[in-house]
This record gives sequence, C-alpha cells and structure tokens, in this order.
Amino acid sequence: MFAVLSAFLLTTTATAGTRYLVKQDFESGNDPALMGWKSPNYPGGMSISGDEYGNYFQYDLGTQNGRSCYWMWGSGVYEDQVPEGVYHMELEWCYKKGSDNQYGTQFRVLNTDTEPTSNGKTANSNDLTQLNWLFTITEVDADRNFYVNDNTAETFVVNIGEWMKISLDVDILNRNVTYLVTDVMGQVTYASGTRYVPEDQSMLATGINQYNARRNSVVQMDNISVSVSSDEDIANPPTVALTGVNGVERTYTITFSSEEQLHLKGTDGAEQTIDYMDCDGSYKYVTTTSGVLQAWTVSGSATSEIVYTEIECVNIALPGAEAIITSVESGYAKTYTLKVENTDVPTQPTLFLEYKFVNENGEIEAQGSDKFSGEKVSVESKGTLTITTIAPGFTSTTVSIVNDKEFAIDKVVDFQHMTGDELSAKGFERLEDLDSSNTSGESNWTGRMYLNYSIDTGTTDEEGNPVYEKHVVYGPTSVDPTYEPIQRYRFLQSNLDSIAAHTLFAPVYTWYYNDGITATSCDSIGQPLLDANGNAGGTTNLQVKIGIGLVHSGVQGDTESYDPAGAGYGNIRINEATLGVDGLTDNDFIVVYKMKSYGNQSVHPVFPVGTTPEDALQQYKAMNLGSEVEVYTGLETFKLYRVDTSITRINILKGVASDGIEEVNTGLVVSDHNAPIYNLNGIQVKANTLRPGIYIKQGKKFIVR
Repeated sequence: MFAVLSAFLLTTTATAGTRYLVKQDFESGNDPALMGWKSPNYPGGMSISGDEYGNYFQYDLGTQNGRSCYWMWGSGVYEDQVPEGVYHMELEWCYKKGSDNQYGTQFRVLNTDTEPTSNGKTANSNDLTQLNWLFTITEVDADRNFYVNDNTAETFVVNIGEWMKISLDVDILNRNVTYLVTDVMGQVTYASGTRYVPEDQSMLATGINQYNARRNSVVQMDNISVSVSSDEDIANPPTVALTGVNGVERTYTITFSSEEQLHLKGTDGAEQTIDYMDCDGSYKYVTTTSGVLQAWTVSGSATSEIVYTEIECVNIALPGAEAIITSVESGYAKTYTLKVENTDVPTQPTLFLEYKFVNENGEIEAQGSDKFSGEKVSVESKGTLTITTIAPGFTSTTVSIVNDKEFAIDKVVDFQHMTGDELSAKGFERLEDLDSSNTSGESNWTGRMYLNYSIDTGTTDEEGNPVYEKHVVYGPTSVDPTYEPIQRYRFLQSNLDSIAAHTLFAPVYTWYYNDGITATSCDSIGQPLLDANGNAGGTTNLQVKIGIGLVHSGVQGDTESYDPAGAGYGNIRINEATLGVDGLTDNDFIVVYKMKSYGNQSVHPVFPVGTTPEDALQQYKAMNLGSEVEVYTGLETFKLYRVDTSITRINILKGVASDGIEEVNTGLVVSDHNAPIYNLNGIQVKANTLRPGIYIKQGKKFIVR
C-alpha cells in the first residue's frame, strides 16, 4: 500500500540481493480479473481502488452472505529458483470494514495448485485448498480478535481500517514457516512465531485466499511478493505506470529499488539519470510531447532490459453516462438511475455527474451537480434530461435523453392483498398460520417483527429528535397478543405444470416443473427421475403469505422435504425462481415490488400526530409494502430469492399514443412463453431454469439477471 512495486510479475526478476518470483501491486491495473484474481461465488465484490498513497485490491461483500476471492500463482514459479531452500513472502492487508452481521473473516496462504471451489474456511473439508495452507488468520469474535494458524490460544486484535504487514520466512528443508504480523511500518508487532508444516503438505506458497464474513465486510490488500536472496548483481526493469492526466499533459510514475539507478530517455529524446535518494525510488516523469519513453536501471555491473512506453499526449474525452429507467408510473413519470464507469478511463479518475431536466415548457424540474454514478433522477413530465460527465484534466461529455414516452398501467397483479377466498378458488390450500418467535428460516417473518409502522408522538428526545411509537403488525402472539400471525396458502408443485404457471396469475407466469418430473417420479428400479436439466425432485410450491406476497421456499417437493434415498437433500436446493409476463414487447415495462430480509427492507410508514392505531393499521395494510423496486422490459424474466423475499406487486405498463389510445407495436416481437429459447451458442435451453446471462427468444436478445 505505501510502497510502489511492479504491477504484476510472475517471471523471475531481481534487484541486487533480491530475486522476485512473484510480485503484484495495483498501480497500473484496473481489472482484478485481468490480474489473475478470481472468486467462486461473488466476483462482483472485487475491484481496484485507491487513495492518496496509491492503488490496492479490494473485496467488498456488500449485502452478500459470506463469500471469497483468491489469486493463484502456482508452484511453477519456484522451479530452480530456491537453491538454498528458503524464500520470503510478504503483503499488506487491511480489514477496512468489519461485518455487521457475523464474524469469521479469514485470510490464508495456500500451498496447493488446486484452485478454491467454495468460500474457503479451513474447517470445511470439502475443498482441498481448505486443508492445505502455510499460514492463516481467522476472526474469532465480534471484537475483531483473530487467531493465528487455527490456534485459538494465539490471538491478536485487528484494528478496523489499519494496514498491517504480514511477513513469512519459509524454510523448505526444515519444514517451518516463521511469521510476523506488524503495523505497515514494522514498528508494532501483533503476532509472531513459527509453524511446523505437516509432512504430507507442500512448503511452496501457491496463492492466497480471502474469505469475508457476511454483510458489508471489506478487506484490502497490496504489495504482494515472494522473493529469494541473491548474491548476484541483477538490475530489475523499472515499473512505469500512468498516474496523471491533465489535458494533453501526462505524468508517469517510475519505480525502482534502492540498489538501482534509474536511466531515462524521454519522449523529446533527452536522457537523464536518477538516483534512488533523489526520489525515494518513485520518480515522476511529466511530458506534453507524444513519443516513446525508454526506462531502464543499472545495479553494479548489471543493466536491466529497457521498458518502452508509447505516450500519446492528446485530450481524452470521458464516457457518456447512461440513464437507466428504474421506475415507471402512469403518464411520463419515471425514475432514471444515472450510470457511468471509469474502468476504461486512464488513471480511473473519480467521475462526477451534472444533470438537468427541462420539461416541454422550458421549465427546469430537476437538476444536480457533483453527483456520482448511481444517482437517481425522478421526472414527472415530458421533456429532456441532459447529463454531463466531469473529471479534472479530462474533456467533459454530455448526453441527452428525451423523456417523451407516455405509459399507462395495463395490469396489476397484487399478491400482497390477495384474499384467502381468491387463493382457494385458484386451487391453493391453507397452511397453518405462521406465528413463531423463532428467528430461523421462514419463522423470521414473525420472529424478527420487522413488519411494523410508527406514529409520531409529537415529542422529542434530549437531542431534539422526534419520538415515534412503533407498532408491530405481524409477529408472534406469544410475545404480544395484539400481534397478528401470518396466513399462508400454497399451491402444490406437483400441480404446477406449464398451464397452471401461466394461468394462475395471468399474464404473470411463475416457475413450474419440467417434463412432468415431480418429487415422486421414479424409474423402473425406484431411482428418482431427472428432468431435462438433470434435476430430481420437481420444483418448489407456490406460497402466498396474506399481507406479504408471493414467496418461494427453495425446497423441492409437495411437503418441502424432498430427500431421495436419504441423500440429505431435504433442504434449500433452488435459490432463485424465475418469473415473467406473457404478451409484452421490449417497449413495455414490468415493475416488480419486493420485500426483502423478512420485511426489514419494506415500507415502514410514520403516521402523523393524532393518528389512532386503528386508522394507522388500516392504512398500513392497504399500502403496497414493497420498498424494493425492480424494472424490466417486457421480454425480460426476473427472479424471486428464496424464503426471505416476497413479491408484493407487479405493475405492467404499456405505451400510450398521443390520442390516448394504446399504442399498436407494429412489427415488434410479442412475448410467447411457448417459443423456444436459445443461448448465444444457438443451443436450445429450458425456460424455467435460466441462469443469469443473455438469451435469444423469438429472434430477440433478452437478459436474465
């Protein structure tokens, strides 16, 4: 983090006295995947970020459950390179943000060429890499105590946001790893000792694995290296990275080691020599002249290879922003989410957005400046939205979006407010009411008591903040008899064929079983039959919770206990179910409202002073409680996550012509659920089990998210 090394190096290079087998920093890279980083379950959490000291790798979990990432360099880098049987490894590591839900974050140095296939806690024997490691630190409690090498007797406290240095000296012949964990300057020691590695394990560090505990934990890493000592005079090629853009001016940071002298031939042909003490090994080369920069080092009797860098000094235009429709209402009302990426912009500067919406009468309805990607802009009228991308030193770019498409709600499917009689008429059966105080699985819907509203009391606390009186609506009656249990209705998956899926809530269609295979389908010798997707056990029941909406259990079989031959499958096997809407075109919109996290992410209204609990309850129950809004075009499908999420309502909107008559979309493809679906390789796939990606249906591409 605080020292600048070469961006990504696996070939053997060296400075005098030190030969590097592996070296990676993040000064010139912007894509972790291109630098060899992978994740088996959440690659979206990986990024290259930076601060005033330079760039670093970051793994940000967001709202995900525990996930991991890794970088493998393999055992091949050691071949004929460790004659004394001793090598050194070090990196800088920072627990930038601790989990707000669990603990268990873990960092490991791997010693196998097998890549991790799952999260990677060392206690999980299903993954070879979780049993083979040279060094590990593991979070043991919410106070950020970490134990070393699975030894709970040796712990140290990790300070959130502090960079640490982890250093390992590996003695291959004596099979030990001497470790030292300090602050980044090496002045404070947090952990030290020696681990003796079992005889059946390799002594070669082959990669690193980072597991983040679930919900919002962030880990950062930088300056990862593996090296051996050398008595030779060897000059290391310098690192040359573009670090500054100001109009046509370019700034390059050139780094080299303390044993070396830097030599340059600039784009103007001028040569210069720079000693380490002149710049602490980090020299800034500034030019406004296009051409080729040549850089090399000298160390003793050795001269490195020349690094050639072609420089073009021209103005660089920033990318234009996208305005993605993320909410649609009747009329011209829409919410646009502004998106712009700096991934392909040299130096990856922070991009600012400036926007203005002017209606057809010339009036400014919305405007903003110094905003970032992800900003939401809501408009009510017909007009034009202009968005300008800005960054110091770069040429700004402006785009315009004409908001001239009027929509009307064509159909509403209101799962939240369906009655028991309506559901019974559709073939649903009533289940036992959910009235549990447990906080596990489905019981969280009542046990967590997240479904509530508040009434303003008209008073304030000592700090002047308004005081609200909270009223739980759905919760365990054993805790408070005024709470209400949740009524549940289900439609058995054994009856959920294609016809039922497309007619129960038409035009919305739900998931359904494939090829007639259900939880009880067996072959002639009693083995469970597999459907066209290789799955046994059919699909999952439809469930509607009154006041909550449509829910997907994730468990196969009518009784939600599918477990053929005691195989242990009586648990969640389908994380997401697929839905869509029939009869739409890609000019139509589908607005999906959801509750998430057992109602924690739902509407929690605050009613004004004087509102009676009876009136508040009536208004609360009449509301659409789905606070999470997803918008899709008519040909897109969408997902429902299992157990903790419900779809409260689906609004279907179609375009309206200027005369008020519904537009006729002549020549546009209309969604037909029976039409075959193909992947981009032209292979036909099953509609009900599509993974995220791009597919083709009726000659049109559509996205599954």
